Amino acid sequence: MRNIRLYGQFLRVAILGKAQYKADFFVGIISVLVLNAVNLSLIGILVHNFNTLGNWNIWDLLFLYSFWMLSRGIYGVFFWHLSDLEEMIVGGTFDAYLIRPVSPFLQFIGKDISYTGVGDFLVGVLGFILAAAQIGIHWNMGQWAYFLICVLSGALIQVAINLIGASLCFWTTRSNAAMNIAERFTVLMQQYPVNIFGKYFQIFVTCFLPVAFINYYPSVVLLGKAAGEIKMWQYFAPFVAIVMLGIAAAVWTKGLKRYTGTGN
Repeated sequence: MRNIRLYGQFLRVAILGKAQYKADFFVGIISVLVLNAVNLSLIGILVHNFNTLGNWNIWDLLFLYSFWMLSRGIYGVFFWHLSDLEEMIVGGTFDAYLIRPVSPFLQFIGKDISYTGVGDFLVGVLGFILAAAQIGIHWNMGQWAYFLICVLSGALIQVAINLIGASLCFWTTRSNAAMNIAERFTVLMQQYPVNIFGKYFQIFVTCFLPVAFINYYPSVVLLGKAAGEIKMWQYFAPFVAIVMLGIAAAVWTKGLKRYTGTGN
């Protein structure tokens, strides 16, 4: 309970800091909206030329993309600064977290928020409303609950993947290159249905780097896109999120224990 209150206080300070730069906030939001408009235009051009991708039409793909934007927005607001860990370790500023009577992890995740995540979330909301209207979504309460849980699960999977990547710098000092590769791979995967790729690639994004659980498998379940009956493991996004968070927590804890500073 104490940690939750402290985290809330950290966020309050971060928000007040961001509020000092209102122009940056609006420029950031606009840039995110433009970037997502370009991405959606490229997907639209692709579908226009081929009619569908797999058995996904343009509105299905908008749903898929919006699903990702909703979870990415949540991740972006609260955890976008995970990549700052490398700079803090190289510069020696992370060491200040180790001498305070508060969890270093809590201090680190509470040090900043990102307004670009707000733009992503808005794109997700607008895209979902449009796609839902065109697809004709009529879900029951259970499906709505599953949708909301999976949006949160997708955000947590992204947190876990990036926390694992960031934690590598406890061993290597620098980890942003690996994080950038994972980020670009994730962005690519969230824009297209996994079933258009080969079998071994599908296994990789399901079992080893489980980004397919961020939006693809929940969308398969909710839109009825499974080839044949829906498999039980396609419902596993919340379970995958828990497992990935457990792995990320273990990597962070192990890395923090062996961290001795960079000598700065």
